[in-house]
Amino acid sequence: MRLEIERLRLNLSAAERDRALLPFGIDPAMINPNDLMDESYVDRLCKASNNLAMLGQASLEDKFNGSIGLGTVDNNVVDFWNVSGIGDHCSGGMCEVRAEITAPAFAPSAASFVGASESILMCSGCKRKVCKVCCAGRGALLLNNSGEVDSSTNRSIILDSVVCKQCCSDIVLHALILDYVRVLISLRRRDRSNKAAYKALDQVVGFSLRDFALEKSRSSNHQQTVRILHHLLSGLESLAEFPFASFLHPVETATDSAPFLSLLSPLSSGSRQSYWKAPPNVTSVEFVIVLGTLSDVSGVILLVSPCGYSVTDAPTVQIWASNKIQKEERSCMGKWDVQSLATSSSEILGPEKLGAEDKVPRHVKFTFKNPVRCRIIWITLQLKRPGSSSVNFEKDFNLLSLDENPFAQANRRASFSGAVENDPCLHARRILVAGAPVKNEMGLTSQSPDQMKFNSWLDRAPQLNRFKVPIEVEKLFDNDLVLEQYLLPASPSLDGFRLDAFSAIKPRVSHSSYSDIDIWDTSVTFLEDRHISPAVLFIQVSALQEPNSMVIVGEYRLPEAKGGTAMYFDFPRQIQTRMVSFKLLGDVAAFTDDPAEVDESSTRTLLAAGLSLANRVKLYYFADPYELGKWASLSAI
Repeated sequence: MRLEIERLRLNLSAAERDRALLPFGIDPAMINPNDLMDESYVDRLCKASNNLAMLGQASLEDKFNGSIGLGTVDNNVVDFWNVSGIGDHCSGGMCEVRAEITAPAFAPSAASFVGASESILMCSGCKRKVCKVCCAGRGALLLNNSGEVDSSTNRSIILDSVVCKQCCSDIVLHALILDYVRVLISLRRRDRSNKAAYKALDQVVGFSLRDFALEKSRSSNHQQTVRILHHLLSGLESLAEFPFASFLHPVETATDSAPFLSLLSPLSSGSRQSYWKAPPNVTSVEFVIVLGTLSDVSGVILLVSPCGYSVTDAPTVQIWASNKIQKEERSCMGKWDVQSLATSSSEILGPEKLGAEDKVPRHVKFTFKNPVRCRIIWITLQLKRPGSSSVNFEKDFNLLSLDENPFAQANRRASFSGAVENDPCLHARRILVAGAPVKNEMGLTSQSPDQMKFNSWLDRAPQLNRFKVPIEVEKLFDNDLVLEQYLLPASPSLDGFRLDAFSAIKPRVSHSSYSDIDIWDTSVTFLEDRHISPAVLFIQVSALQEPNSMVIVGEYRLPEAKGGTAMYFDFPRQIQTRMVSFKLLGDVAAFTDDPAEVDESSTRTLLAAGLSLANRVKLYYFADPYELGKWASLSAI
């Protein structure tokens, strides 16, 4: 367990740990701490650790109350667990307990000696001087006072004091270690989820979150963003913001560009200097935007990049709209030449001026003649070919110059968007779709004939009913997680099984809160363990086939349901067999019994009794409803 603690403190995966141990001749597969304890002790340890988790949650709430002046703030130098790692041991000196005196295999760091010698405390149990390493965590005080571990001890210990490890029983120390490992696993899981969230946000926004604080200080507040959007949309709604809308296909993007999804990201997100641009050799790009709902679209707004447009990289924009994905059924909304707009208005020409961050961003509006009801919008940006009418001889060439060839290629860049100064490219900052979503009135929606036919088929009574298959014998194995049902010789072919939902629940508190380390810990993702890595149950069904071999019929994932809810699972084909086996798989250890249904006389605590398959599975086959009641052995389920 100490090795596992060191692995988690170093933020190493299990595979990385195994690769580090193999060169030293240590096989991690041979290390199993559960084999060192008998089952009864493991049951007691599970009870103690679960109780410690609840006490840790209550302690955290007390600490929050104390931080806002509703109680005393605990500033004890000993944390909740105080689990020493490899190389941490008692340095001697004034410590009278000497609980951690085992010499390590290598010389410990000087920090271990200094930390142990500076913190000399008084044990509240034996009244001896004790160093920080020889102290048990503050959770030991809570666990001893709860009376769950040892009811014979009736000591009144002040919770802001400390207790040495010699005054604690082994089960208390082991419960602290087990709870601490759970906390470290949760911290690693949260760290991985944060990194995944950062990576996903970087794919959308296009800048590293290391620069988040700088960009946040520069960005406008929420009210200012709302005011800018209201001015841009003229009172309409923004219909194409990720993740409520997205692109149907990926778009070609330059290597030094912001991600193409940043075109649909909210206006206040991302860096103001970042923008999307296509590779220099791409002269035409098509964006296919899928809206979240059916909407009445009034137009599209293209926010100009910070570099602005020039004569050579101002695109031609063409927009289509449709409610279906087929291009043959789309309608053209119009075609606009941004170059002519740039010539008539100098607002979108050249780089963005300094101090324009708080103003309405530069944009080009493409307003439809009439609002169109659609779900998919096609937007094509296309550069004009060199030598076309897009070249302005009055501005691009100086015919009176005697120092240079007037017809030579101008040594200047189209805008700041090009990777090479002479290579113009397509670029933009944001794409806004203005309109209003179609709202259902009175909950009624127009349905196509095919949809109405499908609904009528669903409303029809089934032609076949499920009938129960009688069982001759039922056997349970492996803590009631495996069930074998033996059928009668004249049983019909099986079509599926019914499973009544388990009464076990997922506990909200599985370990002491890691926020106890820092109550003001502000993480990007405040996710519980059950959301980051949810516990999932599967049931595997096998049938006995000739010659006396078990064949897996299927594996079914069990949904979360109220205890006792009937769930039906059809087999992929009819099965003729004499014996069917059901095996419960998945995260069975993550479930506990409902406190309202726990039997105090039961000693089963390692696995939840609510996960038992006893009397929960019934086999069935399909037959005509007319057969119901015709035979005494038939009954519907």
